[in-house]
Amino acid sequence: MKEKSKSSVLMSLTSSSGSWLNGCLQPQHYFVSLEINDPNDKIVARVALSFEQAARMLLYNGTVECTLERYRDSNGNLVTEDVERPETVHERMKNRLNETHNSLAKRLEDVRRDVYEMLNSGKVGKSNLSELLNEIETIQSHYASNENFVVQQAEEELGSIQNNAAGQLGVFLQSHGANLKQEELLQLIPTGTSPLAITKKIEPAKDDYVMKIRPPKSIDDMNAREIADSIQKVFRKFESQQDENEKHHRLFKPNAFSKGNKTIIKYISYQGESILQLDEAKTYLKFLMSINHVDQFKRHK
Repeated sequence: MKEKSKSSVLMSLTSSSGSWLNGCLQPQHYFVSLEINDPNDKIVARVALSFEQAARMLLYNGTVECTLERYRDSNGNLVTEDVERPETVHERMKNRLNETHNSLAKRLEDVRRDVYEMLNSGKVGKSNLSELLNEIETIQSHYASNENFVVQQAEEELGSIQNNAAGQLGVFLQSHGANLKQEELLQLIPTGTSPLAITKKIEPAKDDYVMKIRPPKSIDDMNAREIADSIQKVFRKFESQQDENEKHHRLFKPNAFSKGNKTIIKYISYQGESILQLDEAKTYLKFLMSINHVDQFKRHK
């Protein structure tokens, strides 16, 4: 009796000029491929895993990311999964900071405006100060939690990069006849097995804070502090419009501040400070608000 054909899986070591795989922060020059075939020896799927992913798949329970090099769709056609190049570590850290700090920025802005209103009214009561202090303590607590979260994420990614690099380097050396023991390889690239400084999993503090609704304020009703803040915001907008490749793309220092009833502005291209009386500062802010692009400022300043 003829033996019935059976499904099969083939595991092989694959080398490439650098392939992007799901869950990997750098291109893989050496990785593990698993090819699954049906009883008719027809390919069902071919899966690529980094050495770290393959080790986790064999040693632990749970989901492991992989990349479908080839697989059959519902019509039976072989399809390839396209893997986009991941964001850099810098980009991911920046995005995480933006996500976790957005609500804190709103809280800080509300505290700043509350202080302005209290100073303008001349009434600083104990209950108002107590409310501000509570809000500041909340901001401090959330900031500390978010800072630790971002540090932990960076440490985990560093450990993943080290493990991945060690695996690829080991295969590269072996393929070139170098017989390094594991302890010798660890001296070249220390592998990370857990976060370096934080052992407890940290969740970021996100509260989707909604800013207080305040009536709009005209420039004529602003005090020197508010005028200085508004001027600084316009300066930052102008700076964002500058071409970063220009030799002197920044026009201003990041500060316009007040002293008494005067607004003080510092420009990058000038020595010293421009000191404006309140009425002059209001007129200047109206001019800045009337233009849409930094080029108009350059022509009229």
